[in-house]
Amino acid sequence: MAYEHGTVSQVRIDYDSGERVYLQIVRIIRDMIINGELPVGTQIPSGAQMKRAWGVNRLTGAMAVEELRKAGLVVTKPGLGTFVTGAPARHTVRLRPGDQVMSRMPTEEERVRLSTGYLTPVLVITRADGQIEPYNAAVTVITASP
Repeated sequence: MAYEHGTVSQVRIDYDSGERVYLQIVRIIRDMIINGELPVGTQIPSGAQMKRAWGVNRLTGAMAVEELRKAGLVVTKPGLGTFVTGAPARHTVRLRPGDQVMSRMPTEEERVRLSTGYLTPVLVITRADGQIEPYNAAVTVITASP
């Protein structure tokens, strides 16, 4: 499992960032799932492993797991641990001449529809024709035509 080989312990929690610690853990684990470091079926770090890697208490770890569960990324099997159940698919969006991109935090409706959780911004593309397209920034790659 990826976190047993030091991947998790190499990632640091920034206690001075103003971002809640459990949300930082959610982002770290979600990014590991998206990047394939924690594939479907892999057990995510336990509360004890989170404590060793990041110095967080079990409640903080439990709050992070609950957010990951709400996002549909993990499932907890009592007595066994918490396992990755799904990974958001990455997709590429092509910009065309006249398109504009901005980043912002999602609305509540976008948070649910785009599965962004509470940390991930949305990329909002305003097409040259005025059409507005929001995308989950964690899983969207934007390319521009020359």
